[in-house]
Amino acid sequence: MAETPVQPSTALTWQLAPASPRVGLGEQAQTQTRLLSISMVGFLLGFYAMHNQWLQLGWMTACLSTLLASEARSLIWEAWRADRWMQGVAVIFLLGMARSSLLESPGMTLNSFSWGWAGSLFMLLTLGQLWQVGKQPRSPSWMGMTLVLAATLTAVASYTIFSLLSEGSSIGMPLKNWFVYGGWNTVCSGMTFGFASVWASFRWRESASSSARWKYFAWLLATILLIFATLQTLSRGALMALTVAHIAWLLPQRWRAAWKPMAVLLTCMACFQLSAPILSRLAAENLAADLGVATETVKSQSQEFGVIPPNPAMRAVERGDNGRFAIYTAAFSSMTTWQDWLFGKGLWSSNDAWSCSLWWYPEHLHSVFLDAGVRGGVPALLGVLFLTGWGLQRAWKLAREGESLWFVLACFGAVALLFDGDSLFTMLSVPRFEPLVFWTPLVIASARFEASRAASAQRPLS
Repeated sequence: MAETPVQPSTALTWQLAPASPRVGLGEQAQTQTRLLSISMVGFLLGFYAMHNQWLQLGWMTACLSTLLASEARSLIWEAWRADRWMQGVAVIFLLGMARSSLLESPGMTLNSFSWGWAGSLFMLLTLGQLWQVGKQPRSPSWMGMTLVLAATLTAVASYTIFSLLSEGSSIGMPLKNWFVYGGWNTVCSGMTFGFASVWASFRWRESASSSARWKYFAWLLATILLIFATLQTLSRGALMALTVAHIAWLLPQRWRAAWKPMAVLLTCMACFQLSAPILSRLAAENLAADLGVATETVKSQSQEFGVIPPNPAMRAVERGDNGRFAIYTAAFSSMTTWQDWLFGKGLWSSNDAWSCSLWWYPEHLHSVFLDAGVRGGVPALLGVLFLTGWGLQRAWKLAREGESLWFVLACFGAVALLFDGDSLFTMLSVPRFEPLVFWTPLVIASARFEASRAASAQRPLS
């Protein structure tokens, strides 16, 4: 049975308020709710269309400051008053922050301590806003429109810039998001484009029943463009997460309802694999002309020259673990005492605590779950795994009721960050995309789960 989400109790008060002085209060509260939504628009755009995280945080800080200065600040705290899952999130955050403040953290400086607190507190406040916005009935529609439109436009524009307009451009180069840092890391770009492609695919399937056929084809076009953008980043983590997300779609919906998104994904993957030799040859010719070397030299050393390989599937296998297991081994080797296993190194400890044994300097542990274990010990790892499982359970229940988007997106995020990402406990991580791909679907799923429960409790018995 489809979910019937409801507005929070305060919103119900606004809707039912009589024509009296209370009407002004209702209008003010609705204005604050819109301000929360505007804040979340900045949150979403920050991963696609803002040059750096400071623009994103500046946008959200301006909205948040206005909210906290008004009576509407109670809207943010409602997430932790009304939702036990969100209370669990807050407990994990606060325990990690307390441990990092009270116990020794190797290499922690006053600067890292200050920014650590700021990043964690801002993350909590962001999740509170996201929860409040996510439980609104229309939020999946406008949030999806915002995210998919931003992702599609930035993907197309980035492809155009790096393929045609920039110096040394070629259509056979791995894709980066030009709008973030002037060329965001291919892995980060792939993760965010892949996440958006899943959302676009969901909207495409939902629009099949719409009388406006242009919407159906618009969402299908966005889905195809974003899948190709993800593939052209050559991010194996994004591709793995995308595949698992589509498999997860089959679980609550069965094959008949979910075969079309899977068919589109497989078709795009096949087309990219078949077109890769052409893309690789064009890139090799352009790059060889610029560098004054033989085309065959570039083609045979495509990875070193940074061009799409003629056989992406084989190259993905040949790349192996890409140094990740060396990172993981170094991380476990750094846990030398029982205190390390029980309390961890601290959220804001220096990477030198584990990276000094490596022959290069990774900026993070490339697994949010391993990071939780190293920074917070076994209890923190178990806490994150418990919250992930609990959140997926809530998303699964919504999926069984007909709202499968959050379960699919949550599966994408959990798989994507299994072998990538930095920290779940800050808005200021190095990769930055953890709040989008991990927290966003789980927080919204929990918010809508609570809304569904509230609706069921208010429904009269027949």
